[in-house]
Amino acid sequence: MKDLFELCGECRHLSDSEVVYQLTNNRETSKRVNEMLLRGDNVSIEDVCQLLTPARRDMALAVIELYKRIIDRRSSRVIIRHSEDIYNLMKPYMEDLEVEECWAIYLNQSNRVVRKQRISVGGITSTQVDVRVILREALKCNATSLILCHNHPSGNSRPSNDDNRLTECLKNAGNTMNIKLLDHIVYGDKEYFSYEDEGRL
Repeated sequence: MKDLFELCGECRHLSDSEVVYQLTNNRETSKRVNEMLLRGDNVSIEDVCQLLTPARRDMALAVIELYKRIIDRRSSRVIIRHSEDIYNLMKPYMEDLEVEECWAIYLNQSNRVVRKQRISVGGITSTQVDVRVILREALKCNATSLILCHNHPSGNSRPSNDDNRLTECLKNAGNTMNIKLLDHIVYGDKEYFSYEDEGRL
């Protein structure tokens, strides 16, 4: 299957404003987006979609959602071997978020992904995570291990004290149920922190 870059090959030679014009068919909108990029604004896909007409916004969001679902189906066959695999698997879900989200990845005995589940959505600086919910979902899909992922909208990937407490709590609770916590990945701005890589598990 071709990836997104291959599918969009005909657009890759275009400038930012030309790509936006292809989407909007509106020179004023493409000019506004280009000015935002030139100012160095942290432009997200949501910012661009807000400038579209309702019909074009619905179409753009539908295409993005369909692409994520196709990637999700393909990723269900992924085997996790190291932290970079986790980072790449969840990057489409974790990047460009304005609030914190926490996701769990459930794996079978062969470290093959059997399910991904969004556990909670919070605010700019935190999100409430219930360990019981994570383990309940693990039991539902017969997972033998799991991985926790969450983002920091600030861009700083260093874990907080709350992140450390959650990791320790989930690790201990999982051990009592013979469900191993393989890693906890914290997504920052183009970087990540892995508890496993840092010897924190």
